Amino acid sequence: MKKAQELHYKMLNLIKAMFIETNPIPVKTAMALMKMCDPEIRLPMCEMLPENKEKLVRAMKEYRLI
Repeated sequence: MKKAQELHYKMLNLIKAMFIETNPIPVKTAMALMKMCDPEIRLPMCEMLPENKEKLVRAMKEYRLI
């Protein structure tokens, strides 16, 4: 239980960033940033707000994902 709690708090900033907007928009954006998919977003999804994308990028850099 203690190890799970440590991992949870270690990943909390990334988790919050992944849910800053309606899913799957942050997931698709994160995958595109990691070059795992095309960055094109089709309706009904829309691009993340610039300030939220900035938070996502910051969190991903913190965890060395990009």
